[in-house]
Amino acid sequence: MGWFARLRGPGSGPGPLAEDGLGALTLLAVLEEAVSHLDAAEALLERCALAGDQGRLAGLQPAGYRLGPADARQGLRLRVAFTQLSRWLECTTCEPEQEPLRADASRLLRFYLLMISSALEAAFNPPSRQHIAVRGGGGGAAARLVELRDLARAAVE
Repeated sequence: MGWFARLRGPGSGPGPLAEDGLGALTLLAVLEEAVSHLDAAEALLERCALAGDQGRLAGLQPAGYRLGPADARQGLRLRVAFTQLSRWLECTTCEPEQEPLRADASRLLRFYLLMISSALEAAFNPPSRQHIAVRGGGGGAAARLVELRDLARAAVE
């Protein structure tokens, strides 16, 4: 049984499960999971950028790096993970003071989903390699997602 399940029957406890704090716990769980995927997402974005680097395509750099099936599978796993997490947040009802946190987290999850999709498209599709190289950078978006997770953790504690 998970944390969400309750035994039913006589004397099994009070009535329906109270939703007080449930939104905060869900938000924290989603942010914890999202932060656990950040390193893999940033590494994949960097590999995609290197594979589609304009200097390598123009012959200025050695053509030693290519993306393979493992990178495509990793990208698919990350896209599925960020999509599922985004859907969880869409269905989560939070207290009014946590709604901006939920909205910001949802926007960042959609951002990573778009970045991963665009980077894979640019790296695997030769015509688009000439137009775009998407880099994650590990800066603002990743740091903000970690900050949101810490805020959600503080709200639960």
